[in-house]
Amino acid sequence: MREKGCGRGANAFKRGGGAGLALPMPFRNENTLLHHQQAGTVDAYHASYDAAVARVRGQLGRSYPLLLGGKDVAAQASFEVRSPTDRDVLIGRFAKASPEQVGQGVASAKEAFAAWRKVPWERRAELGDKVGKLLQERKWDLAAWMTLENGKNRHEGLADVDEAIDFAFYYAGQLRQHQGFELKLHEPYPGERCVSVLRPYGVFGVVAPFNFPLAILAGMTLGAVLTGNTAVVKPASTTPAIAHQFFAVLRDAGLPPGVANLVTGSGAQVGDVLVNHADVHGLVFTGSREVGLHTMEAWARKGWPGPVIAEMGGKNAVVVSDQADVGAAATGTARAAFGFCGQKCSAASRAYVHEAVYDAFLEKLLAETRSMRMGKPEDKDTYVGPVIEARKVQEFEEAIALARRSGKVAAGGNAPREGALGKGHYVEPTVITDLPKDHELATRELFLPVLCVWKVASVDEALHEVNRPEFGLTGGIYSRDPAEVQRYFDSAEVGVVYANRARSANTGALVGGNPFVGWKASGSSGKGAGGPYYLQQFLREQSRTVAG
Repeated sequence: MREKGCGRGANAFKRGGGAGLALPMPFRNENTLLHHQQAGTVDAYHASYDAAVARVRGQLGRSYPLLLGGKDVAAQASFEVRSPTDRDVLIGRFAKASPEQVGQGVASAKEAFAAWRKVPWERRAELGDKVGKLLQERKWDLAAWMTLENGKNRHEGLADVDEAIDFAFYYAGQLRQHQGFELKLHEPYPGERCVSVLRPYGVFGVVAPFNFPLAILAGMTLGAVLTGNTAVVKPASTTPAIAHQFFAVLRDAGLPPGVANLVTGSGAQVGDVLVNHADVHGLVFTGSREVGLHTMEAWARKGWPGPVIAEMGGKNAVVVSDQADVGAAATGTARAAFGFCGQKCSAASRAYVHEAVYDAFLEKLLAETRSMRMGKPEDKDTYVGPVIEARKVQEFEEAIALARRSGKVAAGGNAPREGALGKGHYVEPTVITDLPKDHELATRELFLPVLCVWKVASVDEALHEVNRPEFGLTGGIYSRDPAEVQRYFDSAEVGVVYANRARSANTGALVGGNPFVGWKASGSSGKGAGGPYYLQQFLREQSRTVAG
């Protein structure tokens, strides 16, 4: 988101009505470490976060219900969520929704839709503003929840909150800019008045991932409800506590009961009910290619022609030309590959480096990789925290074994089992070289901190490799030659492209600045979250003509 794997940065948009795009300058920047460094308030930054972690630790271990029709609803079964940083830390116990309870959530959303669709767009935009303000007020605690529940370090956790804030204000601003998506058209005959109106579909199923458990969940949910739809929201089973925090924000912002309903539990059990339910009229999903395609196939069998807005995986590549600033390329590539332990669909997992600069680039890349401190994500100096669950550690070890058979592990490759990190799910940032270019690790998404590097003779050869996988989400190039950069932009079959970014080669999509859109198997719609065409996907056009 997104960044979905999103680092944050400055932006010139401002909050307000009229034709403005509604991004509030102060909110994003006041969260960043850079802002506090410039303001001389670094100690306050760390103190605010550390205090939030202590507060949130005092709230761990609670039991959480379903939220249906504005009411807490118990379930017969529950499941535990434990922290990926330490398996002894219980985040909470969560209600496991039955198929009947998912249906109850749909019924609540359907009932609420009758009134919510009639609420003027101006009031819905005001709700978006209120959500953004409340998220901003609660930013430190929300970041702390993220650290403890999904393993983000303090900077990444705050960036996730920033993105959620931006979604709220930006989508409210989109409603204002487009005046609720009502447009006067030409008169085909004298005396006929014609208008195009975009209207909501009804109930949306919202299925969110673990890696941006606030930003992406908030962006998809707000996309649905601010456009006049209602929603049944299923968070990832590993990050339901943050979803409950967001629903508290919706409640406190004044969202009417039943407009958004929260169901937790098994992905297949809940998701399949949403897909097949006759009263669910649209789906918005972020997750793997396999689940996304399964969802679209099931939706097609249902026979309902409503929208499926699916954002799926990536196998993202960095191109380093012989005209590159090698230092910037190495820094940006390492950050893109290993931020949040590679658990971003936007993360760099491949690098194609011109043979003339390959040795210099690799030397700097390995130095960058080895300098990234792995540790408890709540610790101030940690860059790389844990992966989300034990299954991912096993997948990491299998990928490393596969790499060793055909190539070389140049850095990393280990998963600590003892010591301070032994109770968590930790794996080292890893650089792999000398693999064949057609190796399966060149095309298979891992969602792990694994970067494969290849030598190429030209940018054209690199572009051939960039476009070979079925995915097309993000990509980056390093070159001082403007014509080379333009050739890359024109030829890369990728939805989000960057050039010469030292802060990150190909992650960091900014709401209102870098719409997060996947091509090919990375997305179903060709429209990006956080961009000017996103909200329209939740709406259907009605052409109105009045004669006389």
